[in-house]
Amino acid sequence: MYYIGIDVGGTNLVAGLVDELGHIFNKVNTPVSKDMTAEQFAGELVRMAKRLCEVGEVDPSQIKSVGIGLPGVVDNKSGLFVQNPNMPFRDRDVPLREMFRKEWEIPVFLGNDANCAAVGEYWAGAAKGCDPAMLITLGTGIGGGLILDGKLFTGFANAGMEVGHMIIQPNGILCGCGSRGCWERYGSATALIQLTRLEMERERNSELWTLVDGDSYKVQGRTPFQAARLGDAAAKRVLNNYLQGLSIGMINLVNMLQPEIICLGGGVSNAEDDLLLNPLRELVWNGSFDKNHRVRIEKASLGNDAGVVGAALLCNLV
Repeated sequence: MYYIGIDVGGTNLVAGLVDELGHIFNKVNTPVSKDMTAEQFAGELVRMAKRLCEVGEVDPSQIKSVGIGLPGVVDNKSGLFVQNPNMPFRDRDVPLREMFRKEWEIPVFLGNDANCAAVGEYWAGAAKGCDPAMLITLGTGIGGGLILDGKLFTGFANAGMEVGHMIIQPNGILCGCGSRGCWERYGSATALIQLTRLEMERERNSELWTLVDGDSYKVQGRTPFQAARLGDAAAKRVLNNYLQGLSIGMINLVNMLQPEIICLGGGVSNAEDDLLLNPLRELVWNGSFDKNHRVRIEKASLGNDAGVVGAALLCNLV
């Protein structure tokens, strides 16, 4: 039997044909139309899933289920795409499972995209064999997913593990959610870029300016790591401040949940271990209540495929 996983992004849809071990055999993708309605969105998902069967030369009867990873709040029990801040349509409580099954009568499972990535890492990636297993994604914001006792944890109303909005600094920086001091304002890739620009304004002779050709708007998440590798003092200060903010949230998660492993995903996680993972591990371990059982902190291993694999195998963990 095979599974189909669809990873929904704000600009692209990626679907993969996956086996029970998490191996991807074929993938197809298509851009998200800027004026796409909810009905058109559902129809495109069905077309992609059926196209996968054609490309992979697999009879649709061999597909056990379709899983869809979505950038927002979902309710898998009722089959609803509850809230979607990043899609062209703004409809709430879209009956996505019902809309999909009108065109293809097959089991359909819905999951938040970060949760799906956690499932992928747990089933076939860096967290395989670990429980509890957690994935933290460092991107525009901070996303999270948790596998607990072999099941995906979503909370009683499906908004559990919104870890990016854990308050780590009372009355801190204003977040897009309306609160102040959220973790993602201190530990995301966006936060790293903002820290870098602030330090550049304080230190006009920094190597950071050279790397971006004198234009601070060209700063990317990797920029301070590149400058720190060159020995730039300003870049090292940026990374020290960033790691402090990132570690506070992770320490809180470790002390609350004591996962066996935390996998880090997102572009920031690709930095060299001596500049990111090694100092982060020390900060987290030093701040953890239980000093005798160190949580493993590793890079997520599936990369951009984690969401596809996790969506495909979502049926096994919900």
